[in-house]
Amino acid sequence: MTDTPTTDDRERRLIDAVVSLAKTFREEHDRLAQRLTQLEREIDTLSVRLDAHEQALAGIIAPGAPPPDPSRTRS
Repeated sequence: MTDTPTTDDRERRLIDAVVSLAKTFREEHDRLAQRLTQLEREIDTLSVRLDAHEQALAGIIAPGAPPPDPSRTRS
């Protein structure tokens, strides 16, 4: 019967550790979800900018024409 307090203490520590890990995983999940949302917004912004550049280029270069020589493009 002297093992009962030790067993109860180990079980309590194990439960505390599992609860702590669950909290840590939840916080990491939330942080990664926020980062994913931020990256999705950045991708959308870059996609819009790329579309605008492509439309601008389409107005300059005739369809089917070869791309301009890189040495002749502006930086």
